[in-house]
Amino acid sequence: MITINKMSNSILMLVSVVFMVLSGCSSTEKLEDTVTKRVVASDFVLEVTTPTVIGTGETMKVKGTLEYTGIKPVEVTHGKPIIRFFFSGSEEERSYADVGYYTEFKTGQVIEVEDEFMVSKKGKKNLYVDMTADIELTMDPIEILVK
Repeated sequence: MITINKMSNSILMLVSVVFMVLSGCSSTEKLEDTVTKRVVASDFVLEVTTPTVIGTGETMKVKGTLEYTGIKPVEVTHGKPIIRFFFSGSEEERSYADVGYYTEFKTGQVIEVEDEFMVSKKGKKNLYVDMTADIELTMDPIEILVK
């Protein structure tokens, strides 16, 4: 009975190790194709998450978050959406409202903006992130390889 338990434990351990190795490889591979860039200015933090490698004909999904880290509430005038994305690897055009919105930010408040682009041009392209607010935040373009 003792040898059967030892053998069962050994098999179970081997299966667990193989599963962990296979799981680790696939998730690590996926993370290399995605990047999160962060810019901090005054009491705001802007983070953008985007793939860095994508194929022509695929849909590229991007996400931006704007967090207020200040202590006192602050009112911000902006367009809609407050975070805008432009991708040089797509022929899609966007139409936005440039003025007329305001948000009162309180400590820890987060605004999320998601967008997607149909990828149509091969090569090294750029994702540009723009803020339409009276907040001084500038993010360098993010390079994306389109295969």
